[in-house]
Parts: sequence; structure tokens; C-alpha cells
Amino acid sequence: MKIAVIGNSHIGSLKRGMDMMKAKEVLYDLCFFGARGDGLKSLTVEDSSLVPSDEGTADAIAFTSGGERRIDTDGYDAFLLYGMEARPFFIAEDRYYSSAVLDRAVDDVVEGSLSYNTLQKLRTITDKPIYIGHNPMRGAKRTEGPQDVAPYERGIALLNAKKYAAVGATLLPQPATTIVNGNGTAMPFAQGSKRLAIGDAHDDALHPSVDLNHMNDDFGRLWLTQFFAHLS
Repeated sequence: MKIAVIGNSHIGSLKRGMDMMKAKEVLYDLCFFGARGDGLKSLTVEDSSLVPSDEGTADAIAFTSGGERRIDTDGYDAFLLYGMEARPFFIAEDRYYSSAVLDRAVDDVVEGSLSYNTLQKLRTITDKPIYIGHNPMRGAKRTEGPQDVAPYERGIALLNAKKYAAVGATLLPQPATTIVNGNGTAMPFAQGSKRLAIGDAHDDALHPSVDLNHMNDDFGRLWLTQFFAHLS
């Protein structure tokens, strides 16, 4: 199976994480299409492809993909949209929420994000499987409080049931082993993260130590390992 991985700077951890894996662990053929920031908002639909409308983004995805300046959906069996403002959701077990409140909350979390906008563009030109990976939860130190991931798991299930299933997509959780306090990413995974390489002077430069939103290569390796297991 050949999979197009489309995303912003967050795919850097996945791309480098895959480089850390042994050949026998890489179960699928991945091609990465990435641009920093919101560069991928310039993607437009052209026949069966997503095509950047600006040269900077075209250069970035050409670098990350190994030469492809457009995302031709005919060449892939499935798609992974990673990062791009996709967010998780949390539902406490001891609270009641009306259906109307949940519907509004889900819309607020999903709609308007670069991830969902890209998903909608893809759906106009392909009916192949699409998977969503949300922005990693912010790095945090483990506290003495609850470590329960059930509110997170319920939130992911609700987003799938109320939003993603309707467009034939699946939101995937980040690995439970990376989560602390039920709503954060363990600090070791937020240390040593690097910028996405797109062919300029900032390629693979370390993010500032205060940046707790981007994850390192170890996180990317774990995320892909779980993704491959899900596909299998």
C-alpha cells in the first residue's frame, strides 16, 4: 500500500522517525508532502490532484516528496493528513452534555482547520481511505494527578462518529504511551524537536526549548508504529 502523508511542520517528526525504523518495521510505502506553517492552504483541486498555487509551497512539497510538485491521488492507495490544526477532544465521564452542545463543540474543534479544509478538497477528487492525525498534545511534565486517558479516547470516538465518519475519514489518537495527565505529551517527546526540512537554511534546526508543541523523532517513530499496526 502506498500512502501520501500530507501535513505541515509536524510531519517532520514522522519523516525522521521513519528513518529511525528498521526496514522490516516500515510496513507501508510512505511519500511525504509537507510545508511549514499554513503553506498547504494554497493547495487547489486540479483534475485528480492537489496542486499548490504558489511556488514556495510547490518547492517545499517537491523537497519532502523527492520531486513531486503536486499530489496526484491516482498514485496512492490512502492518505494521512497530519497536524495542520487538527485537534483532539475530551469528554469527562461525570458530566452530562446535551446532543446540541456536543454537536456545536465538535464543529468548533473540527471546522475551519487546515486539516479539515484539506480533507474536504481531497474528498472532491477521491473516495480512497483518509486518516487524520491531530496536532500532538502539548508537552507537559507528569503530575501526581489522574493519568486517565478515557476522556481523550471518548473525545476521539465522538469526533469520528459525529464528523469524520460522515466524510469517510478516521481520526487516529496519538500513542497512549506518549500521554501524561490525560491531556498532554510526556516532556521527553517534546525535547529536541526539529524544523521540517524543505530545502532551506533552517532544515532540521532545533526548535527553541520553549516550544512544547512540536515533537521529536522518537515520538514520530512511535506514532508511525501505531499507525502501521492500525492499518494491518
